[in-house]
Amino acid sequence: MNRHLWALTVALMIAGGCASTPTRDPAVVQDALEYVAKIQQWERVEIEALTAMRQVQRSQFVDDDYVIATLGNVMDDVELHLAAIEAYHPRTRPVLDVHERYHAAWQDLYDAFALVIKTMERKDYISLAKGTEAMKRSRSDLVTVAAALSLLLKETGLRENPDEARES
Repeated sequence: MNRHLWALTVALMIAGGCASTPTRDPAVVQDALEYVAKIQQWERVEIEALTAMRQVQRSQFVDDDYVIATLGNVMDDVELHLAAIEAYHPRTRPVLDVHERYHAAWQDLYDAFALVIKTMERKDYISLAKGTEAMKRSRSDLVTVAAALSLLLKETGLRENPDEARES
């Protein structure tokens, strides 16, 4: 999956366009629009964290100092990102559901990074497997959240359903 996970989701929304007036709850539509704008603001830290994860995975965790430094360099930004996520409060249940999943995935990713760093510092390579698996799960959860956001955009009419576009 592309490292620009959220950027791709937003690009898909824009590519789908707002060709027709949404027939859904206007409050949900407005909340979804505001959430997409917020996701765009968060893109830099998302790219930074996912890039660090990809780099340490490519290194196959063979250089302890590299892994500790690479993940450690993003921990403060991920912590600030978590604070921003916690401070954001969607107003409608559908957007809140996506946001809660997003928050959980980022909290899990932060915890996984911390576990990997801790195990590398202790040279506890048996426990390292738990951290690397947790990172993979968190990445998968972020992909799932992106899909949930994409589905929400379809349901609100902000993104055209590809099947409907072919019929017209």
